[in-house]
Parts: sequence; C-alpha cells; structure tokens
Amino acid sequence: MDGAGLRLFRWGFGLLAAASALRFVAKGWVAELYLDPAFHFAWFDWATVPTAPVLYGLFAAQVIGGLGTAYFERYRPWLVMWLVCFVYVELLDKALYLNHYVLMSVLGIGLLIAPFRRDGYAAAWHVWLLRSQVALVYLWAGLCKINGDWLLRAEPLKTWLQARSDLPLVGPLLASDVTAFGMSWGGCVYDLSIALLLVWPRTRRLGIVLVVVFHATLGLLFPIGIFPWLMALAVTLFFRPSWPREWLGGRVLPKSKPAFWAHWKVAAWCVVIAIMTVFPARFLLYDADVNWGEQGYRFSWRVLLTEKTGFVEYVVVHADGRTERVVPRRDLTAVQFAQLVGKPELIAQYGQHLGEQYPGAQVFADSYVSLNRSPSQRFISDDVDLCQPASQLPDGWILPRRPSP
Repeated sequence: MDGAGLRLFRWGFGLLAAASALRFVAKGWVAELYLDPAFHFAWFDWATVPTAPVLYGLFAAQVIGGLGTAYFERYRPWLVMWLVCFVYVELLDKALYLNHYVLMSVLGIGLLIAPFRRDGYAAAWHVWLLRSQVALVYLWAGLCKINGDWLLRAEPLKTWLQARSDLPLVGPLLASDVTAFGMSWGGCVYDLSIALLLVWPRTRRLGIVLVVVFHATLGLLFPIGIFPWLMALAVTLFFRPSWPREWLGGRVLPKSKPAFWAHWKVAAWCVVIAIMTVFPARFLLYDADVNWGEQGYRFSWRVLLTEKTGFVEYVVVHADGRTERVVPRRDLTAVQFAQLVGKPELIAQYGQHLGEQYPGAQVFADSYVSLNRSPSQRFISDDVDLCQPASQLPDGWILPRRPSP
C-alpha cells in the first residue's frame, strides 16, 4: 500500500505520546500519583517507583521519544525509548490502569514491528494489523455492553449523566432517563458497527462523522484524557492509504505489484490476529460475573461498564489473639482507594501488604460493594486470610453477586 497514511498516523501518534507525558507533568500528577503515595499496587515486585529525578527523567524521555517518533524517518530507536519508559511507568500502580494506555502500548508495538521501507510504500499486512487492533477494541467494547445493566437499566451511564445535571442548558436533558437509555443503546450499536462503516468505502464518511461526534461527546462529558484524541487519530488508519497525498495535491504512488508472501508469514499473521481476537474472551473461563468479580476484566476492552461504590477495611488478628482494625483510606490516595473498593485483586494485594507489616498475623477484609447502583452486599469473604497472593486464595473468596430484587 501507499505508506503516506501510515506515516501520518505515526506522526500523530508520536505527538500524542509526547503531549500525554507533558500533560502528566504539567498537571502535577507525577508527584500526586507516584511520588506522594506511601504504597503502590505494583504489577511486579521489580516495578518500584524510582526517585523523583529518575521518574521525571522517564517522563522527559517519553516526550523526547514521542517527538522523535514523529519527526525522524528512522523512528524505531525513539519509539523504543518512549515504549520502554511508558510501559515501565504504567507498571508502577494497578490502580492507575486505563484501557487506552494499553491501546497506546499495543499500537506502539505495532508501529515498531513495521518493515522499514524507503520507497514510500507500506506493507499491507502491517496496515491491516493496526486496523484490526482498533476494530477489535470497538467490537469487544460493543459485545461487552450486551448485558442487563447497560441495556435494561442504562447503568452506569444514567448515574454519570445525572451527576452532570447541573450543567447549563443541557443539564435537564442529561438527567432524563430517555437520554440515558438512548445513549446506552446508541453506544452499543455504535461500537458494534463503526469498524464496518469505516472499512466499507460507501459508508466511510458516515463512520468518520460518527467517530468525531461520539468521541467529542465523550470528551466533553467525561474526564477520559487523551482517549478521544487517540481514537480520532486511529480512524485515519481506515482512510485510503494515499489520502494525505490526495488532500495535499501530491503525487499518488502507483499500485505496487503484489509480492509473494511466504506461507509462514501468512500463518504468523493469522495467529496474531486470532490471539488479539480471542484474548479478551478469557473471562468466559471463570464461572462468575466479570463486571462484579473482575476476573478477566482487564485487557479486554471493557469500556465504561461499571460504577462501584462501597466500603472496605481490614481486620488484623495478631498471633497473641489481639484484633486490630486497619482503615486503608488513611494510607492510600483518593484514586487508589476508589479503585481498591471494587477490585478484588487490589483488596487481596493490600491484605498481603498488611500481612508483611504484621508477621504471623491473619488479615481479613470487611468489604461491601454496590455495582451500578444495585443494593450493597458483602464483596469479599470475611473468613479468608488475605496474607497470601490472590492466585493462591481458595475458591469462593470473592462472593457472588446476588440478583437485584
């Protein structure tokens, strides 16, 4: 294919990566989210928060790497710099997990593995690999919305819209149940159909308009950072490959002669696409409500599906029989505690942390959660010792969600 469209996507991706890191520093989030907290829900034991100079250096490297990715034709060293620093920072705290950070990492890897060409062309398999990843984000986001809370109760969208009922002019409209149900059903249909609309040339213009309207609305209503910009940029992957040359009046490259593609390359491409397609379905391996227990929830493109509120404290039973109640809110930031309340994995991880602080003690969780405004109920079994990793906890430590009356 003509590589002009892919090259412009790379430029935009690099600039967006640099802007994201600059935004983090400018808003003071580096200190607030990483340096100030006394505890972090690290993904791995080796992923520890470095000193302030090193941490700010990692963000500076992201800015430089992003700009280098956009500016230099030999962009791979700059992209590697950004990718390594970006992923390392994201591994520092599970409480800061966001789907679009995962998508940025995956798209960055996709750009990294592209065959380097100087003739202006791009490998068609590479363009379709990136298109497939974006399409799968939309597809799984739509499939995951086919559930009772989203379609039959318009939750959690109704809750979030009603919280903005004080906005001038549109406030009463946002508070309406009709708006909530319309946006819930419309969002589901949009996610399920938008990739097809973008791929088919006859409906591509309609798809572009829908993408702009949809993500502009999300960006105005909800604080979701760079996600709308990322998805607006990603839609350019579905344009005609030569579209930048056509828009600027440049010379459009003639179609290249298809080269023979080795069978092993075809097989490898199919395997990668299959993994990308099936991996988000791993929640089906668990006999539980994924939105409740969140087993298989992450890395599955489950977008805007849950609103959890609740209460969690810990009961520490010392070896001498003494009982002590620990309030995690005192040690965690507001962001960390909000995530802790509804995520069993984090509840178990903090319980393990308390077990390390009190050697020989048993640690139990006193936890209640409400999912999407359903009645609150006990979340974690209060007779399971959380001093061990979540993977070693007995079956049933996450209590099942009772159906709403």
